[in-house]
Amino acid sequence: MVELKRKTLRDIDWALVAAPVGLTLFGCLGIYSTAPNHDFVKKQVMFLVLGLVVATVAMLTDYRKAITEIAPFFYAATLVLLVLVLFIGEEINGNKAWLRIPGLFGFQPSEFAKLATIMMLARFMSRPRTGALSIKDMLVMAAIVLPPVILIALGKDIGTMLTFGAILGAFYFLGGLRKRWLVAGIIAVGVALVAIYPHLKPYQRERVDVILNPEKADPRGYGYQTIQSMVAVGSGGVLGKGIGEGTQGKLGFLPYAYSDFIGAVVAEETGFVGVLLMMTLYLTLIYRLVHIAEGARDRAGALMVMGLVALITFHIACNLGMVVGLMPIMGIPLPLMSAGGTAVITIFAGVGLALSVRLKRFVN
Repeated sequence: MVELKRKTLRDIDWALVAAPVGLTLFGCLGIYSTAPNHDFVKKQVMFLVLGLVVATVAMLTDYRKAITEIAPFFYAATLVLLVLVLFIGEEINGNKAWLRIPGLFGFQPSEFAKLATIMMLARFMSRPRTGALSIKDMLVMAAIVLPPVILIALGKDIGTMLTFGAILGAFYFLGGLRKRWLVAGIIAVGVALVAIYPHLKPYQRERVDVILNPEKADPRGYGYQTIQSMVAVGSGGVLGKGIGEGTQGKLGFLPYAYSDFIGAVVAEETGFVGVLLMMTLYLTLIYRLVHIAEGARDRAGALMVMGLVALITFHIACNLGMVVGLMPIMGIPLPLMSAGGTAVITIFAGVGLALSVRLKRFVN
Protein backbone atom coordinates (compact mmCIF):
# COMPACT_ATOMS: atom_id res chain seq x y z
CA MET A 1 0.00 0.00 0.00
CA VAL A 2 2.83 2.40 0.89
CA GLU A 3 4.62 1.54 -2.34
CA LEU A 4 1.40 2.11 -4.30
CA LYS A 5 0.97 5.56 -2.73
CA ARG A 6 4.57 6.47 -3.53
CA LYS A 7 4.10 5.36 -7.13
CA THR A 8 0.94 7.47 -7.38
CA LEU A 9 2.77 10.53 -6.05
CA ARG A 10 5.60 10.01 -8.53
CA ASP A 11 3.16 9.65 -11.41
CA ILE A 12 1.28 12.90 -10.70
CA ASP A 13 1.93 15.60 -13.28
CA TRP A 14 3.21 18.19 -10.82
CA ALA A 15 3.55 20.85 -13.53
CA LEU A 16 -0.19 20.53 -14.12
CA VAL A 17 -0.74 21.08 -10.40
CA ALA A 18 1.72 23.97 -10.08
CA ALA A 19 0.41 25.98 -13.05
CA PRO A 20 -3.17 26.56 -11.80
CA VAL A 21 -1.93 27.13 -8.23
CA GLY A 22 0.55 29.72 -9.50
CA LEU A 23 -2.10 31.44 -11.62
CA THR A 24 -4.53 31.65 -8.71
CA LEU A 25 -1.89 33.08 -6.38
CA PHE A 26 -0.79 35.53 -9.08
CA GLY A 27 -4.41 36.60 -9.45
CA CYS A 28 -4.62 37.13 -5.67
CA LEU A 29 -1.94 39.84 -5.99
CA GLY A 30 -4.11 41.76 -8.46
CA ILE A 31 -7.21 41.22 -6.35
CA TYR A 32 -5.34 42.47 -3.28
CA SER A 33 -4.43 45.67 -5.15
CA THR A 34 -7.86 46.48 -6.52
CA ALA A 35 -10.65 44.79 -4.53
CA PRO A 36 -12.76 46.98 -2.20
CA ASN A 37 -11.52 45.03 0.84
CA HIS A 38 -9.25 42.15 1.81
CA ASP A 39 -12.18 39.76 2.13
CA PHE A 40 -11.96 39.16 -1.60
CA VAL A 41 -8.40 37.86 -1.28
CA LYS A 42 -9.25 35.74 1.76
CA LYS A 43 -12.13 34.14 -0.11
CA GLN A 44 -9.98 33.51 -3.18
CA VAL A 45 -7.32 31.78 -1.09
CA MET A 46 -10.04 29.76 0.65
CA PHE A 47 -11.40 28.65 -2.71
CA LEU A 48 -7.88 27.76 -3.86
CA VAL A 49 -7.51 25.43 -0.87
CA LEU A 50 -10.99 24.01 -1.50
CA GLY A 51 -10.11 23.62 -5.18
CA LEU A 52 -7.03 21.56 -4.29
CA VAL A 53 -9.18 19.31 -2.10
CA VAL A 54 -11.70 18.86 -4.93
CA ALA A 55 -8.87 18.19 -7.40
CA THR A 56 -7.45 15.52 -5.10
CA VAL A 57 -10.82 13.79 -4.78
CA ALA A 58 -11.34 13.95 -8.55
CA MET A 59 -7.83 12.59 -9.18
CA LEU A 60 -8.44 9.60 -6.92
CA THR A 61 -11.79 8.92 -8.63
CA ASP A 62 -11.75 6.66 -11.66
CA TYR A 63 -12.54 9.10 -14.47
CA ARG A 64 -14.33 6.31 -16.38
CA LYS A 65 -16.80 5.98 -13.53
CA ALA A 66 -17.07 9.77 -13.34
CA ILE A 67 -18.02 9.98 -17.02
CA THR A 68 -20.33 6.99 -17.26
CA GLU A 69 -22.03 7.00 -13.85
CA ILE A 70 -21.53 10.35 -12.09
CA ALA A 71 -21.83 12.73 -15.07
CA PRO A 72 -25.61 12.32 -15.64
CA PHE A 73 -26.38 13.07 -11.97
CA PHE A 74 -23.92 15.97 -11.93
CA TYR A 75 -25.48 17.37 -15.11
CA ALA A 76 -29.02 17.01 -13.73
CA ALA A 77 -28.01 18.66 -10.44
CA THR A 78 -26.56 21.68 -12.26
CA LEU A 79 -29.80 22.07 -14.23
CA VAL A 80 -31.79 22.06 -10.97
CA LEU A 81 -29.47 24.73 -9.57
CA LEU A 82 -29.85 26.83 -12.72
CA VAL A 83 -33.64 26.65 -12.34
CA LEU A 84 -33.32 27.76 -8.70
CA VAL A 85 -31.23 30.72 -9.84
CA LEU A 86 -34.18 32.01 -11.86
CA PHE A 87 -36.42 32.02 -8.78
CA ILE A 88 -34.20 32.77 -5.81
CA GLY A 89 -30.93 33.80 -7.44
CA GLU A 90 -29.06 37.01 -6.77
CA GLU A 91 -28.90 39.56 -9.58
CA ILE A 92 -25.62 41.44 -10.14
CA ASN A 93 -25.14 43.98 -12.96
CA GLY A 94 -28.29 42.79 -14.69
CA ASN A 95 -27.27 39.10 -14.67
CA LYS A 96 -29.14 36.63 -12.51
CA ALA A 97 -26.52 33.94 -12.09
CA TRP A 98 -25.71 33.51 -8.39
CA LEU A 99 -27.13 31.48 -5.53
CA ARG A 100 -26.22 32.62 -2.03
CA ILE A 101 -25.76 30.36 0.98
CA PRO A 102 -26.90 32.47 3.96
CA GLY A 103 -24.03 33.47 6.19
CA LEU A 104 -21.40 31.91 3.92
CA PHE A 105 -20.88 32.79 0.28
CA GLY A 106 -22.49 32.91 -3.13
CA PHE A 107 -21.71 30.58 -6.02
CA GLN A 108 -22.42 30.44 -9.74
CA PRO A 109 -24.07 27.18 -10.87
CA SER A 110 -23.34 27.95 -14.52
CA GLU A 111 -19.63 27.33 -13.83
CA PHE A 112 -20.38 23.81 -12.61
CA ALA A 113 -22.68 23.35 -15.62
CA LYS A 114 -19.72 23.93 -17.97
CA LEU A 115 -17.81 20.96 -16.57
CA ALA A 116 -20.96 18.83 -16.36
CA THR A 117 -21.71 19.54 -20.02
CA ILE A 118 -18.15 18.66 -21.05
CA MET A 119 -18.44 15.34 -19.21
CA MET A 120 -21.81 14.56 -20.81
CA LEU A 121 -20.51 15.35 -24.29
CA ALA A 122 -17.46 13.15 -23.68
CA ARG A 123 -19.80 10.40 -22.44
CA PHE A 124 -21.89 10.55 -25.62
CA MET A 125 -18.91 10.82 -27.96
CA SER A 126 -17.15 7.83 -26.35
CA ARG A 127 -19.75 5.44 -27.75
CA PRO A 128 -18.54 3.20 -30.60
CA ARG A 129 -19.14 4.67 -34.04
CA THR A 130 -17.47 4.90 -37.43
CA GLY A 131 -16.86 7.77 -39.81
CA ALA A 132 -17.53 11.45 -39.36
CA LEU A 133 -20.25 12.98 -37.22
CA SER A 134 -23.75 12.40 -38.52
CA ILE A 135 -26.52 14.96 -38.35
CA LYS A 136 -28.13 12.83 -35.64
CA ASP A 137 -24.91 12.95 -33.59
CA MET A 138 -24.76 16.73 -33.95
CA LEU A 139 -28.38 17.13 -32.90
CA VAL A 140 -27.90 14.95 -29.82
CA MET A 141 -24.82 16.97 -28.82
CA ALA A 142 -26.73 20.20 -29.32
CA ALA A 143 -29.55 18.79 -27.18
CA ILE A 144 -27.06 18.21 -24.35
CA VAL A 145 -25.86 21.81 -24.50
CA LEU A 146 -29.23 23.46 -25.05
CA PRO A 147 -30.87 23.08 -21.58
CA PRO A 148 -28.15 24.94 -19.62
CA VAL A 149 -27.89 27.54 -22.37
CA ILE A 150 -31.63 28.27 -22.24
CA LEU A 151 -31.62 28.56 -18.45
CA ILE A 152 -28.55 30.82 -18.51
CA ALA A 153 -30.13 32.93 -21.27
CA LEU A 154 -33.16 33.49 -19.03
CA GLY A 155 -30.73 34.85 -16.43
CA LYS A 156 -29.29 37.19 -19.11
CA ASP A 157 -25.69 35.98 -18.76
CA ILE A 158 -24.63 36.38 -22.40
CA GLY A 159 -20.92 35.77 -21.83
CA THR A 160 -21.50 32.37 -20.26
CA MET A 161 -23.87 31.42 -23.09
CA LEU A 162 -21.06 32.03 -25.59
CA THR A 163 -18.80 29.73 -23.57
CA PHE A 164 -21.21 26.83 -24.08
CA GLY A 165 -21.21 27.55 -27.80
CA ALA A 166 -17.43 27.28 -27.80
CA ILE A 167 -17.59 23.96 -25.92
CA LEU A 168 -20.07 22.54 -28.43
CA GLY A 169 -18.00 23.79 -31.37
CA ALA A 170 -14.87 22.19 -29.93
CA PHE A 171 -16.60 18.81 -29.55
CA TYR A 172 -17.95 19.02 -33.08
CA PHE A 173 -14.40 19.57 -34.31
CA LEU A 174 -12.89 16.86 -32.09
CA GLY A 175 -15.62 14.43 -33.09
CA GLY A 176 -14.69 14.57 -36.76
CA LEU A 177 -17.00 17.17 -38.27
CA ARG A 178 -17.10 17.00 -42.06
CA LYS A 179 -15.25 19.88 -43.75
CA ARG A 180 -18.33 21.11 -45.57
CA TRP A 181 -20.24 21.29 -42.29
CA LEU A 182 -17.33 23.13 -40.69
CA VAL A 183 -17.29 25.73 -43.48
CA ALA A 184 -21.09 26.00 -43.38
CA GLY A 185 -20.97 26.48 -39.60
CA ILE A 186 -18.41 29.28 -39.83
CA ILE A 187 -20.50 31.05 -42.49
CA ALA A 188 -23.67 30.57 -40.44
CA VAL A 189 -22.04 32.08 -37.33
CA GLY A 190 -20.87 35.09 -39.35
CA VAL A 191 -24.31 35.63 -40.86
CA ALA A 192 -25.95 35.22 -37.45
CA LEU A 193 -23.68 37.83 -35.88
CA VAL A 194 -24.52 40.33 -38.61
CA ALA A 195 -28.24 39.55 -38.33
CA ILE A 196 -28.27 39.80 -34.53
CA TYR A 197 -26.42 43.11 -34.32
CA PRO A 198 -29.42 45.40 -35.11
CA HIS A 199 -31.47 43.61 -32.45
CA LEU A 200 -28.95 44.00 -29.64
CA LYS A 201 -29.72 46.28 -26.74
CA PRO A 202 -28.21 49.78 -27.04
CA TYR A 203 -25.44 49.13 -24.51
CA GLN A 204 -24.54 45.86 -26.27
CA ARG A 205 -24.26 47.60 -29.66
CA GLU A 206 -22.08 50.25 -28.04
CA ARG A 207 -19.67 47.60 -26.79
CA VAL A 208 -19.31 46.30 -30.35
CA ASP A 209 -18.97 49.83 -31.76
CA VAL A 210 -16.00 50.50 -29.48
CA ILE A 211 -14.13 47.67 -31.22
CA LEU A 212 -15.26 48.52 -34.77
CA ASN A 213 -14.78 52.30 -34.46
CA PRO A 214 -12.42 52.97 -31.52
CA GLU A 215 -11.60 56.48 -32.74
CA LYS A 216 -15.25 57.47 -32.35
CA ALA A 217 -15.73 55.93 -28.92
CA ASP A 218 -16.86 58.26 -26.15
CA PRO A 219 -14.08 58.12 -23.50
CA ARG A 220 -16.56 59.19 -20.83
CA GLY A 221 -19.41 57.02 -22.04
CA TYR A 222 -19.63 53.61 -23.65
CA GLY A 223 -15.91 53.54 -24.51
CA TYR A 224 -14.79 54.20 -20.95
CA GLN A 225 -13.99 50.66 -19.78
CA THR A 226 -12.17 49.62 -22.94
CA ILE A 227 -10.12 52.80 -23.09
CA GLN A 228 -9.17 52.67 -19.40
CA SER A 229 -8.16 49.04 -19.80
CA MET A 230 -5.91 49.83 -22.75
CA VAL A 231 -4.37 52.73 -20.81
CA ALA A 232 -3.61 50.37 -17.92
CA VAL A 233 -2.00 47.80 -20.22
CA GLY A 234 0.07 50.41 -22.04
CA SER A 235 1.29 52.15 -18.90
CA GLY A 236 2.85 49.04 -17.37
CA GLY A 237 5.96 49.07 -19.53
CA VAL A 238 8.51 46.30 -19.10
CA LEU A 239 8.60 45.90 -15.33
CA GLY A 240 5.32 47.52 -14.32
CA LYS A 241 4.57 50.09 -11.63
CA GLY A 242 4.79 47.59 -8.79
CA ILE A 243 2.23 45.57 -6.84
CA GLY A 244 -0.38 47.93 -5.42
CA GLU A 245 1.08 50.92 -7.27
CA GLY A 246 -1.14 50.86 -10.34
CA THR A 247 -3.39 53.88 -10.81
CA GLN A 248 -6.07 52.66 -13.19
CA GLY A 249 -7.17 49.72 -11.07
CA LYS A 250 -6.31 50.83 -7.55
CA LEU A 251 -7.84 54.30 -7.86
CA GLY A 252 -11.04 52.99 -9.42
CA PHE A 253 -10.63 54.30 -12.97
CA LEU A 254 -11.01 50.73 -14.23
CA PRO A 255 -14.33 49.21 -13.08
CA TYR A 256 -14.28 45.62 -11.81
CA ALA A 257 -10.51 45.50 -12.02
CA TYR A 258 -10.43 42.52 -9.66
CA SER A 259 -12.67 40.39 -11.88
CA ASP A 260 -13.20 41.04 -15.59
CA PHE A 261 -10.15 43.31 -15.99
CA ILE A 262 -7.62 41.52 -13.77
CA GLY A 263 -5.44 41.07 -16.86
CA ALA A 264 -5.14 44.84 -17.25
CA VAL A 265 -4.12 45.12 -13.58
CA VAL A 266 -1.41 42.50 -14.07
CA ALA A 267 -0.08 44.37 -17.11
CA GLU A 268 -0.06 47.72 -15.29
CA GLU A 269 1.52 46.54 -12.03
CA THR A 270 3.92 43.84 -13.25
CA GLY A 271 4.47 44.96 -16.85
CA PHE A 272 5.58 42.82 -19.76
CA VAL A 273 7.52 40.52 -17.43
CA GLY A 274 4.39 39.76 -15.39
CA VAL A 275 2.28 39.18 -18.49
CA LEU A 276 4.98 36.86 -19.85
CA LEU A 277 4.92 34.89 -16.59
CA MET A 278 1.12 34.71 -16.70
CA MET A 279 1.10 33.45 -20.29
CA THR A 280 3.85 30.92 -19.50
CA LEU A 281 1.71 29.47 -16.71
CA TYR A 282 -1.33 29.32 -19.00
CA LEU A 283 0.65 27.66 -21.78
CA THR A 284 2.05 25.15 -19.28
CA LEU A 285 -1.47 24.35 -18.09
CA ILE A 286 -2.78 23.88 -21.62
CA TYR A 287 0.26 21.96 -22.84
CA ARG A 288 0.15 19.47 -19.96
CA LEU A 289 -3.57 18.91 -20.47
CA VAL A 290 -3.07 18.26 -24.19
CA HIS A 291 -0.20 15.90 -23.35
CA ILE A 292 -2.47 13.93 -21.00
CA ALA A 293 -5.20 13.79 -23.66
CA GLU A 294 -2.71 12.39 -26.17
CA GLY A 295 -1.72 9.63 -23.76
CA ALA A 296 -5.26 8.76 -22.60
CA ARG A 297 -6.17 5.08 -22.78
CA ASP A 298 -9.62 5.73 -24.23
CA ARG A 299 -11.61 8.22 -26.24
CA ALA A 300 -13.77 9.37 -23.32
CA GLY A 301 -10.82 10.53 -21.23
CA ALA A 302 -9.14 12.27 -24.17
CA LEU A 303 -12.32 14.12 -25.15
CA MET A 304 -13.07 15.20 -21.60
CA VAL A 305 -9.58 16.67 -21.16
CA MET A 306 -9.69 18.41 -24.54
CA GLY A 307 -13.08 19.84 -23.65
CA LEU A 308 -11.44 21.41 -20.60
CA VAL A 309 -8.68 22.76 -22.84
CA ALA A 310 -11.29 24.34 -25.12
CA LEU A 311 -13.06 25.93 -22.14
CA ILE A 312 -9.88 27.44 -20.68
CA THR A 313 -8.55 28.60 -24.05
CA PHE A 314 -11.82 30.30 -24.98
CA HIS A 315 -11.92 32.15 -21.66
CA ILE A 316 -8.32 33.33 -22.02
CA ALA A 317 -8.78 34.49 -25.62
CA CYS A 318 -12.03 36.37 -24.91
CA ASN A 319 -10.88 38.01 -21.69
CA LEU A 320 -7.47 39.15 -22.90
CA GLY A 321 -9.00 40.22 -26.21
CA MET A 322 -11.45 42.34 -24.21
CA VAL A 323 -8.63 43.79 -22.09
CA VAL A 324 -6.61 45.01 -25.10
CA GLY A 325 -9.61 46.27 -27.07
CA LEU A 326 -9.80 43.51 -29.68
CA MET A 327 -13.12 42.11 -28.47
CA PRO A 328 -16.23 43.67 -26.93
CA ILE A 329 -16.82 43.46 -23.18
CA MET A 330 -18.69 40.22 -22.51
CA GLY A 331 -18.20 39.56 -18.81
CA ILE A 332 -16.04 36.48 -19.40
CA PRO A 333 -13.49 36.17 -16.54
CA LEU A 334 -9.82 35.28 -16.82
CA PRO A 335 -9.49 31.64 -15.66
CA LEU A 336 -8.15 31.21 -12.11
CA MET A 337 -7.04 34.84 -11.87
CA SER A 338 -10.32 36.75 -11.78
CA ALA A 339 -12.10 36.89 -8.42
CA GLY A 340 -14.67 34.13 -8.30
CA GLY A 341 -14.56 30.94 -6.28
CA THR A 342 -16.92 28.79 -8.34
CA ALA A 343 -14.78 29.12 -11.45
CA VAL A 344 -11.63 28.24 -9.48
CA ILE A 345 -13.21 25.10 -8.02
CA THR A 346 -14.58 24.06 -11.43
CA ILE A 347 -11.20 24.29 -13.15
CA PHE A 348 -9.44 22.47 -10.31
CA ALA A 349 -12.07 19.73 -10.53
CA GLY A 350 -11.33 19.45 -14.24
CA VAL A 351 -7.59 19.33 -13.55
CA GLY A 352 -8.20 16.57 -11.01
CA LEU A 353 -10.11 14.53 -13.57
CA ALA A 354 -7.29 15.08 -16.06
CA LEU A 355 -4.82 13.76 -13.47
CA SER A 356 -7.08 10.72 -13.07
CA VAL A 357 -6.84 10.15 -16.83
CA ARG A 358 -3.05 10.25 -16.51
CA LEU A 359 -2.94 7.86 -13.55
CA LYS A 360 -5.21 5.35 -15.32
CA ARG A 361 -3.45 5.43 -18.69
CA PHE A 362 -1.88 2.00 -18.18
CA VAL A 363 -4.88 0.41 -16.47
CA ASN A 364 -6.92 -2.18 -18.40
